[in-house]
Amino acid sequence: MARTTLTLLASLAALAVPSFSTPIELPPIDFNLAEWWTKQLFPCPVWGGTLPNGYQDLAGKYCSNVWTKTWTQGSTTARLYQVPGDWQSKPRYNEFVNGFGDAIQKGLGSFGSLAGPLTINVGIAHGGVGEYVKMDDDNSGTKTPCYILVEFPADWENIPLTALQKDIIQAMYRCVEHFHHPTVTAWTDGNEWWRRGIARYFDGLSYPAQSAFLNRGLYPEEYHYGVTLYQNEDAAALFFHYADQHRGWTPTDVHNWMKGHANKASYDEERTSLAADPKITPGLWHGFILASIDGTIAYPGGQKITNVHGGPPKRVYNSANDVVAPAAVGQEYSKLVSISSFKGGIHVFSVKPGQTLRVSVQTEPGVEWSLRKVGTTAWNSGARDRTVELVVSAGQGNVNYEIAISSTMAAAAGYHARVRMVRSA
Repeated sequence: MARTTLTLLASLAALAVPSFSTPIELPPIDFNLAEWWTKQLFPCPVWGGTLPNGYQDLAGKYCSNVWTKTWTQGSTTARLYQVPGDWQSKPRYNEFVNGFGDAIQKGLGSFGSLAGPLTINVGIAHGGVGEYVKMDDDNSGTKTPCYILVEFPADWENIPLTALQKDIIQAMYRCVEHFHHPTVTAWTDGNEWWRRGIARYFDGLSYPAQSAFLNRGLYPEEYHYGVTLYQNEDAAALFFHYADQHRGWTPTDVHNWMKGHANKASYDEERTSLAADPKITPGLWHGFILASIDGTIAYPGGQKITNVHGGPPKRVYNSANDVVAPAAVGQEYSKLVSISSFKGGIHVFSVKPGQTLRVSVQTEPGVEWSLRKVGTTAWNSGARDRTVELVVSAGQGNVNYEIAISSTMAAAAGYHARVRMVRSA
């Protein structure tokens, strides 16, 4: 008995205990410590379905309450436990384990009251391959519990803690998504963008992206304007940050949009669904495009979200034949420009001085446009069938004007709009 007790005490002393752990009340010395220790053990709740690559040996493992912490927010409970291993003696043990606990608490603070009753099991282990944070989405029809595994990085991997904290919150919110869409388990062209994008939006509320870990995956700064909203996956988070920070949405509004959004299998089905969505209006989408051009989208704390890929694509019409110079009053310059649904574009026109023009854009419902002189900040926006008067003074070189055009139409092959500039003086 004495030898067993000393061995267990030595094991406890050898393993670092994270600072957030609840102090352990050891029983009196005349109690059976081995029996007490055994009572702290429980089967590690590592996964619901087939274990991911590298983690197959976790089946049947036992974890201990000694290294487990539980938090509850609303009807959601999250438990952080540790699968025993030599990783528990690594130099960054306390940094990571405490940091993972902080991330769980921040995630619960953002969305813990938006689902439930829901239990999220977050386990720390070592030996897996692929993504550092994995969420078990092979559990169709099961709302709770949800399983997450966090890979403890090897010593040689210089992984920033904040990157893993973001990934933990993203995985936790995917548990919330699954709670509300329990049969949506297969990743499809129609659902990957919002399932990943909204989860990424929520992790950005707690941990704004930093340049130190942007190369680890798609974060809001890496929104790719060459593809549509519903193909941007994680990076679609940028759109929801815009709706939140600039158009009156709240995190609960973003969550409720996810909760009520129907699952679609293909890009075509999803585009048609978005075109009819009462929340994602042409005005909201167009405002996002303008804010993307100007780089004004920010996190809740005011930190600007940098567009790594720049704003929407720009087309410049600057050949001799494209200079806007109708010969006489009543004559016009006309150009057919292409646009695609849920993408934006900028069209730059060079206007000859010494003339007054009435500018309009012939479009269909779902298309919005704005106009401004290149180098200025204020956009002229309004009804799509409006006419804008441009007075270009004489005595200067050609003046460039840019027109930003966006579309929420369901058309599969995109759409063409006609820019008309009629000389009035």
